Amino acid sequence: MPNVQPAVDTFMAEITLIEESFEKDLKVLAGNLKKMSDTELIQANSQLNFLQELSDRGYGSALDKFDGEYTRMLAAAVKEARKRGIDPLAGASVEGLQVLRELDYERLLGRASSYALDLQAQLFRGVYGGSSISQITSKLSETKLASHQLNVMAYDGLKIFDDMSRYTVFKGEDVEWTYIGPQDEFTRDQCRSTYANEPKDGYTESEASSSDTPFGVRGGFNCRHSWEIKGF
Repeated sequence: MPNVQPAVDTFMAEITLIEESFEKDLKVLAGNLKKMSDTELIQANSQLNFLQELSDRGYGSALDKFDGEYTRMLAAAVKEARKRGIDPLAGASVEGLQVLRELDYERLLGRASSYALDLQAQLFRGVYGGSSISQITSKLSETKLASHQLNVMAYDGLKIFDDMSRYTVFKGEDVEWTYIGPQDEFTRDQCRSTYANEPKDGYTESEASSSDTPFGVRGGFNCRHSWEIKGF
């Protein structure tokens, strides 16, 4: 089963460093804004662009690097298919996978955009409302970009794309599928059922699609399981 976690860990480590650097400069910015009149504050706020600041500090490049993992996942699925004598990926299939990839990219970019707007709103409220620097920075520190939510979003998107790449290149082919993943106290009932009831020769494509853990869904959000070709 492909391990997507190292790519996610690298991405999150980069975002953490960006966030820590940004938070330090926000404290300085809050101090400067506190010295302004209301009119000056309003004008200064209109010129702030925290999303661009995050991008300049490396969020864009970190996101692009993580997006490159999607290419690697698709290439691995294509290589697997060709070893079985299958020439995969017609035009529509490629376009469908590209849509999935673009949607995931936009979701991760949107998370940064939401973080940037939240910070800007909190900063303006604090300064405009007369809060102290310590109160403002304490409140700002509660808003995190390198959060569990971002981690799960990155993990889930890449893992689903990995599964969907494999499904796409083998779609309609005479292969059997097996459901792979940990069986422990965290395993969901639907995943446990699919795993326990797998036929000796594996699931057909139709059986996998109509199971409680279909392609692209599996056990749901943040699922640790994957559909793979049996016997490969």
